[in-house]
Amino acid sequence: MKNLSASELQELLTDSTAIEGDGHGLKVARLKNGDFLKLYRRKRMLSSALWSPPSRRFANNAERLRKLGIVSPEIQQLLLIPELQLNAVIYSPLPGDTLRNRWRQLDTASREQEVELFGTFLGKLHQLGVYFRSLHLGNVLHLPDGELGLIDLSDMKIANKPLASWKRRRNLQHILRYKEDAGWLLREHRQAWVRGYAVSCGQTAAARFERDLSKATLPG
Repeated sequence: MKNLSASELQELLTDSTAIEGDGHGLKVARLKNGDFLKLYRRKRMLSSALWSPPSRRFANNAERLRKLGIVSPEIQQLLLIPELQLNAVIYSPLPGDTLRNRWRQLDTASREQEVELFGTFLGKLHQLGVYFRSLHLGNVLHLPDGELGLIDLSDMKIANKPLASWKRRRNLQHILRYKEDAGWLLREHRQAWVRGYAVSCGQTAAARFERDLSKATLPG
């Protein structure tokens, strides 16, 4: 992990494009060479970010995902900016578009096929022990080769065994928090989602998945 001063960070950001920010400042920027810089701000003096920076978790998760056969961003560098209480990761972005953006442009039949593909992908993650707590259609990419990949990887844990049922339910609850996403997945294409999930997890897990979906409601 390389240390930078505040002035060196500003130099790095020369000719960059802001992608995401909040009331505290910049969160994601596209650098002039095309790589992405993702910044993490330490919110408290005593924080787990002191010994386990989110940028390090992002990089570790990206490496572990690749070993599991899941496409993820290629890490270029980890940075620490002590005087600003920031840590950061520079990575090469994946090509493609988020499922949310892509599905808005698809007709019903094409979207049905991709919902089934997403079900297979979600089931694969669960079987591999990947607990992506912030998973939603905005951080799953449809790649040019038709495969799916993940971005925004810091809020993730990877176990050495398939996820327990309660973690799968928690994952579903987060995915279905977004009204537009839930409309596609719960109302329009539920059976396709379940069929896809069964490809990776089998019929027993898919039946439990369908029961969990039947208890879910569309966000207001």
